[in-house]
Amino acid sequence: MKTALFLSFILLLSGGALGQKVPSFRQYGAKVEKAKAKKIDFASHPRARTFRTNLSNALKSGVNFGGHYIVATWGCGTNCTESAIVDARTGRVFFPKELEGAGFGFCELGDESEPLRYKADSRLLVLNGFKGGDLDSEKTPCGIYYYEWTGTALKRVAFVKKKRTATP
Repeated sequence: MKTALFLSFILLLSGGALGQKVPSFRQYGAKVEKAKAKKIDFASHPRARTFRTNLSNALKSGVNFGGHYIVATWGCGTNCTESAIVDARTGRVFFPKELEGAGFGFCELGDESEPLRYKADSRLLVLNGFKGGDLDSEKTPCGIYYYEWTGTALKRVAFVKKKRTATP
C-alpha cells in the first residue's frame, strides 16, 4: 500500500512538471495606442541606418506589439531572422540581442510555424527556435523562449526546451 501511494505521488509530481504553465499574452496586457511617429529616429541606435528601408516600412504598418511598439522583422539568410523594435511614439529603435540573427528550424517545435509571435495588446514576445546568434552553437538549447518587453529590453520569463534536430 505504501509503495502504491508513493508511486502515485511521484507520478503526480512528474505530470505537473511536464505540464508546466507557460506565460500567456493576456498576463502581459498593454493598452493599444494609435501612436504614430513621423519618422524613424536613426540616431537612436548605431544599427538603425543599416536597416533604413525595413524600419521605415515597419513604421508605416503601425503598432503591432506592446501597446505602442512595432516589431520589424526581415530575413538574414537561411533559417535566420533579424528583428528590431520601434517605439511608435518617438521613432526610437531597439535591437535586442535575443533577436539579432535568431534561428528558426533545426528544432522540433511541434505546431509552431513562425519564428516570432507577438500581439499589439501584449508585452509578451515568443521566440521559437534559437535566440539571436546561437543557432550555430551546439551547446545552445533550442526551444520556445518567452520574453517580456520592458520598454527598452527583453526580459526572459520562461523557456521550454525542445529537441535539436540538426546543426547547420
